Amino acid sequence: MNTGGCSDTHTDRRFCSIEVEYSVENMPASHTIDTERNLITTVWSGEANDAEMCDSLTKYQQDIRSDPEYCSYNEIVDFSKASGFKITTEGLRKLVQIASAGDNQEFRTKMAIIVSAPVAYGLARMYEVYRSLIPKVSKEIRIFRQYESALDWLDGRIHADSD
Repeated sequence: MNTGGCSDTHTDRRFCSIEVEYSVENMPASHTIDTERNLITTVWSGEANDAEMCDSLTKYQQDIRSDPEYCSYNEIVDFSKASGFKITTEGLRKLVQIASAGDNQEFRTKMAIIVSAPVAYGLARMYEVYRSLIPKVSKEIRIFRQYESALDWLDGRIHADSD
């Protein structure tokens, strides 16, 4: 994990206004943690498939979301740069199981999923529906086509379901 250069006088991450970048070698997902906005942004590049999505999500849950500092952060998951999608219905269900197992019931958080391709929008909608079927869900999910709209929704400036 690269903390982006927090000064030694401010080792508590809550006082760092810089972003923390996290990536795993050979994983098509990279994560940026904005401690000022309380926001974790994940950008997916390359092809999205069941195995890599599940592996990346598991690693993300273990290394980032399980950290008490970040469990109340909202999230952006950006698939606009993904080159393709090979996701099955069973793979989506497994992703939902992994993701919901990592939810912290103490915090109500939001996740904005950004897509550009029609197939990605359909898969994101399926994911959103599957997540909504989980009892006591603590994460509100919306799908967007533009990054700015996603940020506006996360910041409470718009209340629309999607853009």
